[in-house]
Amino acid sequence: MRLLAVLCLILSLEAQAGFLLSSSEAERREQLACRPSMILGMMECEALPPPPPPPGNDPSIRPVEFVPNSGPGFGAVIDETPLNPYLDAVPARIKAGPFSLRWNIGFGVPGQWWEVWSNNQLRYRGRDFVAHRLNPPGQNSIDGTVIEAVQGGVFSVTLLEPGQHKWSIRLCNGTLKEPKCSESTAETWVDTSAYDASQPKPERPDVPQLAWTPPVTTDGVALLRWNIYWGNIGRQWEVLNHGKAIYRSTKFTDETEKSQEGQVELPLANGVYQLSVRLCLQSLCSESDKVTVEAMLGPEVAPAPPQARIFTAADPELGNGLAVGQVILSWQTAQASVAPDHWLLLDVDKRQVMFSQKITKTCSPGIWCGSWQGIPPERPANWVVKLCRAKQCVDSEVVEVPNE
Repeated sequence: MRLLAVLCLILSLEAQAGFLLSSSEAERREQLACRPSMILGMMECEALPPPPPPPGNDPSIRPVEFVPNSGPGFGAVIDETPLNPYLDAVPARIKAGPFSLRWNIGFGVPGQWWEVWSNNQLRYRGRDFVAHRLNPPGQNSIDGTVIEAVQGGVFSVTLLEPGQHKWSIRLCNGTLKEPKCSESTAETWVDTSAYDASQPKPERPDVPQLAWTPPVTTDGVALLRWNIYWGNIGRQWEVLNHGKAIYRSTKFTDETEKSQEGQVELPLANGVYQLSVRLCLQSLCSESDKVTVEAMLGPEVAPAPPQARIFTAADPELGNGLAVGQVILSWQTAQASVAPDHWLLLDVDKRQVMFSQKITKTCSPGIWCGSWQGIPPERPANWVVKLCRAKQCVDSEVVEVPNE
């Protein structure tokens, strides 16, 4: 009778709670909920349902393939030309001293970096973008909303040297070797003293007269001469080919208050040219008659020698933006030149090419320029710029990279 009662109790508990297991067996099992039973050494257990799967994405969703950044220090390459930067008003004439350029783009494709060039010399390159408000306080806004540009920048120098400054703001994508840039330009004249608005307004220069020019050249050079025998003179002159400026100068071979002369030896690749001279005083210009010159049977002409210069962070005329330890190598041609197609930066001591770049356009009429910015691999060092047209190349003077 006693054994029968025990069996009945076990069956009763198993029907209510599930089943009985020894404590050692219960420890080996998973997905069980157990508690001590009325029978010594036995555990009263229940089987637990498996847990639901954790929430997750749809199995059809796959992560995109990782693509590492590329390009020389400017992040992933964007192969699209940015919108032209819009320059705030630049005064045509100012007094020597502090000076700032401000620019922005209100919409469109932004750039990865921006550059400031002055008279074909690189003054700044970097990604120091700043917020630029498009609507003045209280104007064109709703409830005081501030409308900011997509991108903007400010370049400042503490002392702008006297003379003419031709500014170029470039906003760029791509890579340093193959940049895709848009640009805006401005000019300003810096006086050593304050501008006197009471001075008489300038008069348009008289028309420059061309000297006789041979209609054919076979040595790759054409001598173009002009003069004003008597009349109003200018301060800048250009050579035009089919109406497009190919050379610009502020130098004259002879000059008085009422007369001027100028000349240039133009290197010409084989072809037909329609040349004229435009003489200007500020924005007032006069153009000479045109002369046709055919260049034929000439030699393969090399570009004009570049003039190179090294800038460091200690140079105050660079303005803001150059990191400590970096240098800027900037070069330009100083005389009339055939169009080069690429340039190279060489380490003279190691006889190694450090950098090369294609050239697609002039920096100003008849002037070619380029630059490199970075931390020199070694200091001191001696560098040379090599400027080439096909296989015809010419070197700059050696420039020394100073110690830090």
